[in-house]
Amino acid sequence: MLICCLQPGYSLTQEKNLKGKYLKGIISETFRIDIPEFPEAFNPSICEADYGFILTFRYLPEPVERPWISFVGVMLLDHSFQAISKPQILNLREADNTVISQAEDARVFSCNGRYYVVYNDNHEIVCPHAEQRRDIYIAEFSYVDDQFIAERPVRLCYPKFYEARKWEKNWTPFVKDGRLLLSYSLDPHEVIVPDLETGICQPYSFTPERSNWRWGWMRGGTPSLLVDGEYLGFFHTGIMTPTGASYNEPMWHYFMGAYTFSPQPPFQVTKISPVPLMDSAFYLQSDHPKRVIYPGGFVMIKDDIYVAFGKNDTEVWIAKINKNVLKGSLRSIEKKVSR
Repeated sequence: MLICCLQPGYSLTQEKNLKGKYLKGIISETFRIDIPEFPEAFNPSICEADYGFILTFRYLPEPVERPWISFVGVMLLDHSFQAISKPQILNLREADNTVISQAEDARVFSCNGRYYVVYNDNHEIVCPHAEQRRDIYIAEFSYVDDQFIAERPVRLCYPKFYEARKWEKNWTPFVKDGRLLLSYSLDPHEVIVPDLETGICQPYSFTPERSNWRWGWMRGGTPSLLVDGEYLGFFHTGIMTPTGASYNEPMWHYFMGAYTFSPQPPFQVTKISPVPLMDSAFYLQSDHPKRVIYPGGFVMIKDDIYVAFGKNDTEVWIAKINKNVLKGSLRSIEKKVSR
């Protein structure tokens, strides 16, 4: 039973009345992927591969005692989302680096037939505080002799904001004509191009439009894919709010929405979900300190979209969405949605 309201005084019933057939049934199915070898794995990403799907996830071996220790896990799934390889930790440290992994929230994607993860980490300081750095890294990896093997990670740097922003997160990749680009921010949509040798990123395009989204600042979620002639992606936002799911006490709630942007520079964001995407499995009462829905990647099987998302920083889930129903629910970003 879904007991969350989207913001104080804003009920799910009102949400359904707002968009009728579009909001009802956008998410047709959700199911959890259990990874017994890595209990409470969360924040997955997914991409298509020759042998099925590659699924990555985040794993904290000591979530209470040392929560800053964080690994990127990886495994293969078939097209029914069943495991066809043993899950393993992806080694994202060079041999002479003694700082334990602090890699968070990897996004997995392919570019020109090669596979990469992009994630945030600190390779020099254990448990960095707010005035120290967390930077974005990218690493190519391959699957050889039943093992995932990563190449040397490259630290990415966007000089425009390097001094002002100590912690970088949620850069989301997409591929244009075989060239890797990154959405540095979504609102405004600022696109940068990385040099994978030096790590230096240069500005590529910028569009200053503002969305009508009211549930927090739009932050990167999934890599964006070209779908029916335009790029499609899923983002996340967060607000502190009391809801039925939080026992009517203020608590962080993270929401998921979809957006599209044009296939040519300057990649202007064109459409967006009018309200958060909802499902009966999303926001439930529990002892978790946050209510989190965190999309990290999606794949397509015919006309169905399968979004990999993390729930409450402890679970890996998949949401099934019909492409045409989703596209019909999106609204032009210039239009103001009445609530």
